[in-house]
Amino acid sequence: MPDFSIDYGALHIVQGKMRELADAADSGGATGTFKEVGEASSSERKALFGSSDLSYAFNLFYSYSTSRTKDAKDGLGQLADTFSGVADTFFNADAQLASAAGLMSQSLGLDDWRNQKEAYDAWQEDKTAWDAYLEKIGASEYFEQHPDANIGDVCRADGAPSFCEAWLADDDAPDDPGEPPAEPADTPPTSYTYEDEQGKVSVEVELDDDYNVMKETATITTPDGQSYTSVTTYDSAPRIITPDGGEPFDARDYTMVTTFGDGTKTTTEVVIEDDGSGTMTTTDADGKVTTVTRSGPDEEWPEPPEESDD
Repeated sequence: MPDFSIDYGALHIVQGKMRELADAADSGGATGTFKEVGEASSSERKALFGSSDLSYAFNLFYSYSTSRTKDAKDGLGQLADTFSGVADTFFNADAQLASAAGLMSQSLGLDDWRNQKEAYDAWQEDKTAWDAYLEKIGASEYFEQHPDANIGDVCRADGAPSFCEAWLADDDAPDDPGEPPAEPADTPPTSYTYEDEQGKVSVEVELDDDYNVMKETATITTPDGQSYTSVTTYDSAPRIITPDGGEPFDARDYTMVTTFGDGTKTTTEVVIEDDGSGTMTTTDADGKVTTVTRSGPDEEWPEPPEESDD
């Protein structure tokens, strides 16, 4: 089965052409004297034609003519709006899918950086304590000259150095930290970009002093230049809660502002309770407010109820 694709640019071109036709239909030939006479008062037309019958006949013809062109103008305008709406609707749907797919296919790498930094910082602390201990027992010079030596092997060998007596008697001696782990980059990764023939996904994050993500901005751009942006702002640092027998979850609240391809915006506010239940309130571009709830952290947010036609 072939893939179904939408050329957003072509749809917008068609929409523009439809509007040009609508503008042309709006005149319908009703210009100049024809339009002036058609829009004149009945007494003015009667004076011009010299006959009430001729005035009535012309008025009837003009009314039919303009009503038909008005219908054409309105119809073409509505059709243009439809093409534009289809383009924006498919674009917005594609953009949301592209955003989710892009983020799932390749992570930002921030968690890996944090883990690397934590391991390297811990090694540095252990190394500082170890070097201080070697200095204390008088072993610094020996290990500077023998950097690959292991203190256990050295002190168990015949003719061990004098510092070994202190090391062997010390039950609280720190451990040799060994070789350092991989050193992380000086700064954490805060951006991610993915681009292919379908468009471009760009993600930027803002961090607090503890490298927690406090704001996320995702921008999706199609090949013809349309863009979709979603900005998520968190109200606090992560609030990780681990329920009895359950998986940990982040209970912090957040707000997401989405700007669609046509420039309209939707604001979603999410409030998470300590038991993982929550409320999601969305306000669309027309000011319509929709609220849904979930009962726990493992529950999906439900789709809003459909409106009745009644």
